[in-house]
Amino acid sequence: MLNVVPIGINKAARLLVLNHPNSVHCKFLRKHVTRPSDGTSMGLPTLGGMGVLSMEDEEDYTVEALGNAYALRADSFSPSQMMDQQDANNGTDDAFVFLIEPELLPPDQWSFTIKKNDIFYYVISDSPLIELGFEIVSIETVNNIPPFSQRYICNRMRHLDTV
Repeated sequence: MLNVVPIGINKAARLLVLNHPNSVHCKFLRKHVTRPSDGTSMGLPTLGGMGVLSMEDEEDYTVEALGNAYALRADSFSPSQMMDQQDANNGTDDAFVFLIEPELLPPDQWSFTIKKNDIFYYVISDSPLIELGFEIVSIETVNNIPPFSQRYICNRMRHLDTV
């Protein structure tokens, strides 16, 4: 009975993100390691050579398109320096908090679940094409009852920007 509350929160959050005027269209991608496994350790595949601590450190990977989503900035505002043209602020952090909702939900064949280390392009403009690259580095919740309401902590991936 208590899970009715987070189900309602999740439905409201989805409607908010999909209909909010500040929501932005996103294109989601997922990294897949292409390097063959060196073997197993205790039944689990081992990661690469010296210094590879997690999949984030892998150099040999491909990127698979997952689908489209909508993102809404959810971090609290903090003052920051203005651009030289004084038309936007630079932002002070490399970590951003987003509410993100996939465009399609299961059982649609093009639906997907957002996971840690997914990459997404935050589409600013279609003509000319301006996309900002982000990677999901952490997922947090704002309630303690499943199904959890999730917020995504993201880092900028400036090398992926298309301007």
